[in-house]
Amino acid sequence: MSLLGVTAEARSIAELLKSGTSYRIPSYQRSYSWQVPDANGLLTDLVQAMDEERSHFLGAVVTCETGFPDLCEIVDGQQRITTISLLIACLRDAMADKKRRNELHSYLADDLRLGEWRLTLNHVDAPVFRALAQRPGSTLNAENVVPETSEQSMLIDNLIAIREEVKLLSEADRDTLADFILHQCPIVHVCVENRDAGYKVFQVLNTRGRQPTAHDILKTELFERANLSSQDADRLARAWTLHEARLGAKDFDDLLRQIRSLHDRQMRGDFVTGFCNSVLQETSPRSFLEEELPRFVEAYLELKQGDVQLSRPMPAVNEHLARLISLDHAGWRAPALQFLVYHPRDADTAREFFCDLERLGFAMQLVITDRDTRARRYRRISEEVMSDQQLFSPSGALSLTGDEREKLTQRLYGRFGSVTQRRALAIKLNSLLDGSETSPDTSDATVEHVLPRNPEPGSEWYDVWPDLVERREICESLGNFCLLTQRDNQRADRLDFLQKRDEFFRRPSRGGRYALTRDVAAYEEWTPAIVRERTARLAKLLIREWKLDLPVG
Repeated sequence: MSLLGVTAEARSIAELLKSGTSYRIPSYQRSYSWQVPDANGLLTDLVQAMDEERSHFLGAVVTCETGFPDLCEIVDGQQRITTISLLIACLRDAMADKKRRNELHSYLADDLRLGEWRLTLNHVDAPVFRALAQRPGSTLNAENVVPETSEQSMLIDNLIAIREEVKLLSEADRDTLADFILHQCPIVHVCVENRDAGYKVFQVLNTRGRQPTAHDILKTELFERANLSSQDADRLARAWTLHEARLGAKDFDDLLRQIRSLHDRQMRGDFVTGFCNSVLQETSPRSFLEEELPRFVEAYLELKQGDVQLSRPMPAVNEHLARLISLDHAGWRAPALQFLVYHPRDADTAREFFCDLERLGFAMQLVITDRDTRARRYRRISEEVMSDQQLFSPSGALSLTGDEREKLTQRLYGRFGSVTQRRALAIKLNSLLDGSETSPDTSDATVEHVLPRNPEPGSEWYDVWPDLVERREICESLGNFCLLTQRDNQRADRLDFLQKRDEFFRRPSRGGRYALTRDVAAYEEWTPAIVRERTARLAKLLIREWKLDLPVG
C-alpha cells in the first residue's frame, strides 16, 4: 500500500533480509539497549509459537530512504532486527550442515570482502556486532570479543545468552526454528521518504491500542463451552478481569500455558485448541472457571512474589523460591504450581519439596541442558506431586541420580560463560555465607568479575596475571565472582584490585551489603592461587548445601 510517501507491506524475515538489501542505524540513534531478559524473552516467544504451530507477529520496522539503491535507514525496530540477527548467527553456527550454515549466513552478509553487511549498527556498536555475528563461526568465540562500552557488553551478553539457549534445542528443533523465524514470523515493513515522516509513523505505532492476548481468545472459548446463564457469565467475566488485573496480561497468558503443560504431554499445536483438548478432558469449563483457575491464580502470585503461605511460617521455602526465580529457565514453575494447588500446605513438606526443586533446577541449568529432557523431567515431578511416597523417593524425578550428582559437582569447578548462570550461582552463594541476607531476583545485584574479563591495557592486572590462557580460564570461575549493583559494577569494572576493593567492596553502602562481596574484601591481593582456593571453598558450600557428597537415597 502506498499513500503520501508511505508504503507498508507485511514481509517475512527472509524477505526483509534478502540478498542485495542493506540497512543501517543512523549515528544519531541510541545504541543497542536490550538486556538478556529482553533477548531471552523474544527467543522464548518464538519457540513457544513454533511449538504451538502458529505464526509469530514481530510488529513493525520503520525505514526511510537514503538516496542509495537498496540501502535504508532504520527509524524504529533496531532492537528486534539486531536481536533476530544475533539469533540467526547462533543458529548458523550451531548447524552441522555446511550448506545450511551458508544459507543462514546469507541473511547476515553477502561478500565479506566488499563489506556487504545486511545490517550495519551505529559507529559504536558496528565493530562488535560484526565480530560477534557477521562472520561465519564468530558466535563460538564471543567470550573473546572485548567490549569498550556498556552497550557493546549488552550485545555480547545477549549473544552468549541466546547461544546457550540454542544449545538446549535438539538439532531438529534448531533446524525447524531457523525456518520458522525466516518464513513464519511476519513483520510489517513501513518505508517512508524521509526521517520526519519516519518519526511520525514511529509515534503512531508506539501509541497503538492493546492487542488481543491468548487468554482473551481462550476466555471466549471457555465461556461458550460452559453454557452459562447471563448472571453467571457476568460474575465469571468480572472474576476473569480481576485475575488479569492481578497478574498482568503477560503473566496471565503464562499461567494458562503452565496449566496446559500439566495436562498436555506434547504442548504442540494451537494454544486454545490444545488447552481445551487437554485441560477440559479432566474438568468441565465451569469447574475450571469457578474452582481451579482461582486457586492457580493465587498459587502463581505466591510464586511470583516469592511468598508462599503454609501451615506455619517457613522462611527457608521463600529463600529456595528466590533462588529458583533467578534461574535461566521456568520449567520448574509447573510442578511448583501443582504442589501449591493440590498438595496440603504442610510447612515441613514444602521446605523439603522446594529445597529439592531448587537443587534440581540448578542441575537442569548447569548439566541437564536438553530442552526435551528438562520438559519430561519436570512433567514427571508434576505427576508425582500427588504422592508423597513417590515424590520424595530416591528414584523419583525430584531426586538427582548418582551420575547427575557427579556431573553437577564437577561442573561447579568449571567456567560459567552465561550471564544468568553466573548471577544465579552468585546469589545462591551469597545466601549461604555467614551473615548474608536473601537477595530477591528483583534486586539490582549483578555479578562483578574481580579479575576483569578485559583488564585495562598497562594495568597492574597484567603483572599479577601475565598468562592470557590462565586469565580466561579463571575469570569465569566461582572464585572470581562477587556482587555489586549495576551502577557500581560499571564503575568498578576494570579498576585495579586494591582500588576496587577499597572503593566498592568494603563500603557497606556499596558492595559491603553483599556477603559474597565482603568475602572478597578480606583479601589483600588477588592472584590465581587465591581464586582457585576460593573456587574450591565456594564449590564445597554448594556441594554440602545440595547434599551432592551423600549417597543417593
